[in-house]
Amino acid sequence: MSFQDLEAGFGRPLTSSNLVNAKQDPTRAVASGIFQINTAVSRLQRLVNSLGTRRDNPELREKLYVYLLSFSNC
Repeated sequence: MSFQDLEAGFGRPLTSSNLVNAKQDPTRAVASGIFQINTAVSRLQRLVNSLGTRRDNPELREKLYVYLLSFSNC
C-alpha cells in the first residue's frame, strides 16, 4: 500500500460515510482491513522490539500497555 492508496480510501476505518463504498466493492474493504492489521502489527512489533534496549523506559512500557488495551475492545 502507498500513500496514494490511503488517499484513495484504502486503510480508512469503516464508518457510515465510507461503508457504502465498501458494500459496493468488498475487495476494497478486505484490502483496507489487511492494511490496518499490517499497520497495527508493525507498530506493536516496533514497541516490543524496543523492550530491553536503551530506549526501554516507563513511557515506552505505558505506550505498549495502552496499545494492547486498545485491542481488548475489538
